[in-house]
Amino acid sequence: MDLDLSDKVASVVSGTLALATAVVAVRRHTRDRGRRGWWTSLRPLWRREADAGIVHPHRFGGYVKPLSEVYVPRRAVPRLAPAGDGVDVADLLTGAGNILLIGEPGSGKTALVRYESARSARRWLAGRGRRRRSPPGPVLVSLPAAALVRQPLPAALAEAYPGDGAPLDVEQPPAPGRRWLVCVDALDAVADPDERAVVLNRLAELARSPGPSGTPRPWRVLVTTRHLAEDELAVLSDGYPAYHLAHFTDADVALLAARWFPDGATARGFLDWTHAQRITDPVHNPLTATIAVLVWESGQAGAAPQPGPAALLDEFVRALLRGGRDSLDAACEALRRRPPDGGAVADWLSTRHTDLVEVAATAAVAGGDPVAAVVDWSAAHAPAPPAAVLPDWSARVRQVLLATDLFRADRHALASVWPSLVEYLAAGPLARDWRPDEWVTLMNTSSARFVALQAISRAAVAPAFLRARLAEPDGAIAAGHLLAGRSTAGAGTPSFRADVLAALLTHWSAGQDAPAGRDAARECFSLLTTLAADRADRDLLHEIATDPRRPGDVRRAAALFFAVRTRTAHRTRARR
Repeated sequence: MDLDLSDKVASVVSGTLALATAVVAVRRHTRDRGRRGWWTSLRPLWRREADAGIVHPHRFGGYVKPLSEVYVPRRAVPRLAPAGDGVDVADLLTGAGNILLIGEPGSGKTALVRYESARSARRWLAGRGRRRRSPPGPVLVSLPAAALVRQPLPAALAEAYPGDGAPLDVEQPPAPGRRWLVCVDALDAVADPDERAVVLNRLAELARSPGPSGTPRPWRVLVTTRHLAEDELAVLSDGYPAYHLAHFTDADVALLAARWFPDGATARGFLDWTHAQRITDPVHNPLTATIAVLVWESGQAGAAPQPGPAALLDEFVRALLRGGRDSLDAACEALRRRPPDGGAVADWLSTRHTDLVEVAATAAVAGGDPVAAVVDWSAAHAPAPPAAVLPDWSARVRQVLLATDLFRADRHALASVWPSLVEYLAAGPLARDWRPDEWVTLMNTSSARFVALQAISRAAVAPAFLRARLAEPDGAIAAGHLLAGRSTAGAGTPSFRADVLAALLTHWSAGQDAPAGRDAARECFSLLTTLAADRADRDLLHEIATDPRRPGDVRRAAALFFAVRTRTAHRTRARR
């Protein structure tokens, strides 16, 4: 009897334990499934971002290592830091608050966004949804600033990341205890000033507005842009601490070479060649450095007719056009099969490949349609309108432009792959027919400034002609932007740079206006702030403040500039 009772008790106990174990297992499975639901929903997004980091923008006729293998980590300098101390960009991404990251043309802003998004995605994928294995910091997503022209940020992101029937919802945290980092890239690429104002106001509103219940929103925003006018930068001044993306150092260029080339001897050969070509300073610009690597690797390093960055860019663009020549030849052949006018049009077109791409580049820089611009140009200048000869002429033009690798398909339109190269092409007419007055005007026009920078480099014009124009606000502002575009060849000797800085101080302290009602004093202060982020120019400003050879009002203006800059920096920190 006792044995039978023991058996029954044992059966009850074992059954109870089994049931409890099953309940615990079910609860754990349910909890884990809910906990990892966010990881499952975000996995397609991370795979997309990780794959994008594998692709390098240019092939240049052969295999190019993935961006993730050749990327050089970047540093940034606070725009208003009195000492100009740099910080790792990676630390900015995992920090708190919004960020405005300003970089000169070709400084690698878009590459940075692409690389950091891919790196973050790979780390999240490796964690497989387990909290302990998840990387620190936010979940990165990105979109071009132009996407905010027509709709607010949440709607633009939902459109950019449609998902499988469940578009991205940044109103909800991406993972328990984590936030989104939304990278809004290329604010300056919104060419129309009114549209850019819309985007600026949307971004400013995001920084001012808390979540629905007054709590912080589940996102931070990183905005990348080239230098903007001071009144535009002021729109974001309260909610977006500004940083300047630092140039490559000599060590960065050496690291790029070591990562790109298969062995140390080849990397050293490349670095020696940069010295021989007198481009050791220009390759501190990441775009120029990348182009130099591609030209060297392709075996065309000796093709540049003259040392210097302009010849390097010229050879690179020529190589891209040669690589896409087959598409133009195919269009010419199709025209020749369409008498009576096709033959004459084909002969005309066959010698105007560069002209065609320059027309497209000019339209792209202005925010227009490159294909439509070429169609209109060819109709106006060819022996007969090509569209009247070939019904698919627009499609042919599109293919010719895509074949250059300078443009990419963006839905139904074309977008620049590397805007700096497109600007280089758009600068061709002014570089060939140099007109100083027109150049100064373009340098004072934000939408055309970077084309003007490329034009003076291509024309190999020494900036000394600007000395006679520094007494006028427009001349000083043009010279200041030339100094700020440090990738431009011949940006000036230290004495020329000091004279430009002194002129900017003079016009700022005098409160002068430029033609057309522009606030020249404010533009001069903005340029001084940008230039002072670089140690060399900051040292020159300190020298001006104590140089007895300078007029007293210039010395006082330099001292006042540093006082205003320091006070503004303290106020900015206090608002964070």
